[in-house]
Amino acid sequence: MNRFFKFISTVLIIIVVLVAGAAFILPRFLDPNNYRDEIAELFYKESGLLLSINGPIGWSVFPWVGLSLNDISVNSPDNTPLGHLGNAEVSVKLMPLLSKRVEVQTARLQGLELSLVKDKNGKGNWGVSNSKTTSQTASDTPAKQKKSGAIEFNIAGVDITDLVFSYEDQTSGQKYRIDQAGLTTGAIRNQEPVDFNLQARISVPDLVLISSINGTLTFNLTEGIYDLDNLKIRAHPNMDNAEKLNIVGNFHLEPNPLQANGKLDVTQFNPAILLHQLGIQIPALADEKALTRLSFNSEFNTDGTRFNANKLKLQLDDFNIDGYFKIPNLDQQKMFFNFTGNDLNLDHYMPSDNITTQSTGTTEKPSSAPAVKEQPLIPEDMLRKLKLDGSMKLNSLTAANLRFEQPSIKIKAADGKQDVTIGAVFYQGKIDLNTKLDVRQKNTPKIKIIAGMNGINLESLATVIPELKPVHGIVNANLDVNTKGQLHSILTKNLNGNVKFNIDQGEFTNANFDKLVCEGVALIRKSDLRNTNWSDSTRFKNLSGNFIIRNGVATNDNLIAALSNLNLKGDGKIDLVQQSLDYHLGLNIRGSESPDSDPACQINENYVDVTWPVRCKGSLGTQKCGIDSERLGDIITDLLSKEAKAKIEEKLEEQLGESLDDNLKAPVKELLKGLFN
Repeated sequence: MNRFFKFISTVLIIIVVLVAGAAFILPRFLDPNNYRDEIAELFYKESGLLLSINGPIGWSVFPWVGLSLNDISVNSPDNTPLGHLGNAEVSVKLMPLLSKRVEVQTARLQGLELSLVKDKNGKGNWGVSNSKTTSQTASDTPAKQKKSGAIEFNIAGVDITDLVFSYEDQTSGQKYRIDQAGLTTGAIRNQEPVDFNLQARISVPDLVLISSINGTLTFNLTEGIYDLDNLKIRAHPNMDNAEKLNIVGNFHLEPNPLQANGKLDVTQFNPAILLHQLGIQIPALADEKALTRLSFNSEFNTDGTRFNANKLKLQLDDFNIDGYFKIPNLDQQKMFFNFTGNDLNLDHYMPSDNITTQSTGTTEKPSSAPAVKEQPLIPEDMLRKLKLDGSMKLNSLTAANLRFEQPSIKIKAADGKQDVTIGAVFYQGKIDLNTKLDVRQKNTPKIKIIAGMNGINLESLATVIPELKPVHGIVNANLDVNTKGQLHSILTKNLNGNVKFNIDQGEFTNANFDKLVCEGVALIRKSDLRNTNWSDSTRFKNLSGNFIIRNGVATNDNLIAALSNLNLKGDGKIDLVQQSLDYHLGLNIRGSESPDSDPACQINENYVDVTWPVRCKGSLGTQKCGIDSERLGDIITDLLSKEAKAKIEEKLEEQLGESLDDNLKAPVKELLKGLFN
């Protein structure tokens, strides 16, 4: 037995001596620099690319298997520069390899440059014709490989500097470049955290970005589990006082079964400044403080078949919203969400209506500026692909100057059709709005709006819709309209539908119809009004009507209202395309009542129930109302005719009455009335 162990020991000593001798002798007798041509030929055979080794090749065997390369160039088959390597060094300890342990000194790579070019024919300089195909390479590999035992890594670190990557597309003229790039890490060991730092300068057309990624990575190669902690992603334009975008978070990944979850937060930044520095021009917004603060927080997880963002929080300026977002089936891509938020004013993010002259700081009215070309209002390409089912509740929503209190919004979208329902407290009343949008037909989106309003205070609403100032009261209305198109002007021209409404306990604020009637009576009498203290408004008990909208023009012929002493009827049109109004109002005094005690407008029984015409005409919001002289002429003619008949009847009655007895007076009087009717 002792002889056996002695024999084994002797063999091991001989092997160690031979290995040590080989490690000492081989580098001296076997110089890889002598095989540059053979290496280049083999490289060309395998890749079809031209390799040029300009610097020395160094190597060692024991105790470290090391390799160093210097000044290496790679060209495409037509000798166009493709890549260049300044220096690369890597050393692996030999003896630990026998026990499947990889111990590496700090791996260094410096000055790697890759230049990719696609010519005007669409061919890249990296393309070759005689390289092995994927199928050939795959045929040399067994279909299945037995899982080998776990390999232990112990790498002192990675130090990669001066990386350059450029890409030029001559078909489009676009050029992209990444330089000043590098990667440094701490010691890399299985199941032990390793710090890393990746940085680069990225140049794209008209923009240069400075970026960096760092964090701590822990991996378990046996189980395939990865944890990324303290992740920090930074990016900013390459300029002084640049606005910085910072993303922080962590990430966890398990492969079998697939489980991934993480957290990503975008720290607060100024998006308006960042967009400007990125060369993305946005118009002056209605609120100068809009788009100046933005942050985002999220938590998410997925198993490969579904995606859940159980926590999402966005803060934009003073608006904040949080909730969840889910995709139950990633193959179907249908999204579900639910959010709650505070006060959102969309008008703050609309382009300013005024144009500011920078040189003087003065503000000009839009009418003095050149006409601005209309832009499409509906992003139909995006909406056509949308699959969505969600809801949102806010404290308030302001859009087009209209404020919705406690709005609840529900959105459903699929197959190019969108359905949006809004319920809210609206100017002391309630509103229910349903909008259906169909974008299946390209360039001709269709819109249908059905709305019901109850108890809306017009005086309050008129603070944001000045066109409503002439009328106060509580309105109830139903609206059913539809239109189609992409531009505002086209949508207005294609507007069709109807609006039914009634207003209770109201008031016309810019006209005293009692005064207008008196003026009409006084005009006929050729008298002057004595009263000069007329109010500027007219109260009414009820006002109702139905407007029919055809191609942007709303017409009405059944407006009715009960005023304090008068009845009102109306007909006319409102042209939404031209933003004009031409409306006729008819006023009549009920019975023998008089709107005023002014003697000039006292009426007799011949004027009872006579309609006195008023016409309102002009641009919406600035229209003026006055006596309708055209219709008044017809009324005067009719009244004069009636008065002449009455006088003839009275004269005949007097003359005949003298010669008739009392029994015949009544029949003759009726006969005369019938004769002049």
